[in-house]
Amino acid sequence: MITLEHLPPPPHFGHVTAFENDGVLQALEGGDALNTTKKLLGDGMYIEVEVGQEPVRTARSKQEARDAFYAHTETPWQRVMFAYHEEGWEAALQEMIRCRGKGGLHDLASTIAAVILKMSGFIAKAQNFLPSPKRTKSPTDTHLRWEGCGGSIMSVSWHPHTNTLAAVICDDTVRVFTAGQPNKPLLKHRLQNSITSIAWMPYSALVLGVGCESGVLLWHLDPISVMVRPSGSCATLLSHYATSPVTTLSWHPKGKMLVCGGSAGSQVVVWDVWREASVIVHSGSGGTITTALWSPDSSRVLVSYTSKIIRVFETRSWRYEEWRVDYPVVSAVWSSRGHLLLFVTQEDPVLYHLAFLPGEGVGGTQVAAQVADLTYTAVTMHDGEQIGVGGAVKQLAWDPRSERLAVVFRDTECIALFHTHTHPSLHLAPGGFIRGEPGHVPVSVNFQQNLTSGAVLSVVWSSGRVTHLPMRYSSQDQVAATSFHNTSSFNTSISQAPQHHLHHHHSLANATINSYFTNVSPISSPLTGQLFTSP
Repeated sequence: MITLEHLPPPPHFGHVTAFENDGVLQALEGGDALNTTKKLLGDGMYIEVEVGQEPVRTARSKQEARDAFYAHTETPWQRVMFAYHEEGWEAALQEMIRCRGKGGLHDLASTIAAVILKMSGFIAKAQNFLPSPKRTKSPTDTHLRWEGCGGSIMSVSWHPHTNTLAAVICDDTVRVFTAGQPNKPLLKHRLQNSITSIAWMPYSALVLGVGCESGVLLWHLDPISVMVRPSGSCATLLSHYATSPVTTLSWHPKGKMLVCGGSAGSQVVVWDVWREASVIVHSGSGGTITTALWSPDSSRVLVSYTSKIIRVFETRSWRYEEWRVDYPVVSAVWSSRGHLLLFVTQEDPVLYHLAFLPGEGVGGTQVAAQVADLTYTAVTMHDGEQIGVGGAVKQLAWDPRSERLAVVFRDTECIALFHTHTHPSLHLAPGGFIRGEPGHVPVSVNFQQNLTSGAVLSVVWSSGRVTHLPMRYSSQDQVAATSFHNTSSFNTSISQAPQHHLHHHHSLANATINSYFTNVSPISSPLTGQLFTSP
């Protein structure tokens, strides 16, 4: 099984990873790396992702701004209710105090409001002296999903067919960047709060789905418009009680449907976006849905939960097969043909693999192979210094042809890159480590989707900066007999890797697993020393 020790060491301090050429990552000094990236991508592809401050003239206070729009006939109680709906109960209590003695509002109500505000202030001060409880990390927590993000940009998402990407900003806005276009539309809406995920609609000009507290906002943008700030009329809200707030969303590969999950329950909801009609395809136990991911061949949907459950649905009758793991799944990716699934769990530094057979039903393997050991380790760089890499994983990203796999870790500043080959079985070969500016930690990554050769990995760093890493290499069909043959000692396949039993359950009918999978003998994991066995 491949480990992080097999990968070439990361660049030494002060150098950043600039590009990949023929399977080898190259590092340069910061300024040289940026110039090289611009030259390799060219003006028609390079996108500089920067977020500036909009010129905004603010009022002297919220109260003055609110007073400017009050109707002269508005009663004090109406002002109190307006303040409550706009800013919450504290603002309503403050409004009651300001309206003391005015028509319809008794002095007693104002006195009670003042006492309540004073008591809440005492409670808030007292909490500062109490030990704060340890917070359990949950994949559904928006703050924790972008943990370590100190900059303004939290994540980016490439359009599937054009040189356009969307960037999620920490103030719950989205900025759209297009190569060669000076306009950078800013998407802002009063219902767009607590953004958890975004995804471009396939086979559309510019339709962006934004998962947030209110549901899914569908932004319909005009590619030839010069409008910098599209109006709220360009957005359509898809709201369902079972998925509000939305924790995850994924488009059907043809763009006709959208699957999403929410923190309100365990229901899996599929939207017909053009009819704005929804249906709950599954309603059962499992806890909050953390990931819903449509496979590229549209035949399956992966759904993971906070209760350490994985379900894979086939999309004809929405039957499913179920696996149970020791920790909740934090990230998962499908292969380009939809027959392989890679995933990582919250605390286990292991890359797992499931394979699926074509045909009717889900057809998943009953054992999950461990294909990479990502345990935290110290590696020595070329200058003799050591740096820690690996550990708990935050995110996986697989390029559109399943030839490059990027692994972002929770607590280390290097991204692990693997070369992958998916036919006839899964193989991993060492690529190297991607490193940014000193002290910058990767927050999230995304591969450009519309390339016909090579790959481009976009990295969001903790400083808020976004860099692009061009990767030039031959197609996997051409390197199958050379590159992977030369690194055969590091190759990993499901017939060679240690296996890890999962509690596997067929919900309606047991799928037939052909001999390719049944001849794999399950053995104890050398990393956890135990089996996931069926009760």
